[in-house]
Amino acid sequence: SDLAMTSPTPGSVLPGASVTFNWTLATGATNAGLWVGTTAGSNDIYLGSPTAGPITTSTVSGLPVNGSTVYVRLWAQVSGNWQYIDYTYTAF
Repeated sequence: SDLAMTSPTPGSVLPGASVTFNWTLATGATNAGLWVGTTAGSNDIYLGSPTAGPITTSTVSGLPVNGSTVYVRLWAQVSGNWQYIDYTYTAF
């Protein structure tokens, strides 16, 4: 499998102020992490350290519920190299 967000569906409206994000990791990934922010590439809502081991889920609280855009960056380390994918969601 490759690095990809599985739920919530990217581009969707988040279900509330607390959301559990789930993703798949590329084969051989040794670390992963999640950033959530109010602007692209930021982590002002949630800073999930991208050195937490090969985790595939994080629960994020304190999300806005004002219909704004929420920016999510999924990190992974594969064969020593860091990579990330950016996603956007709409706040509840």
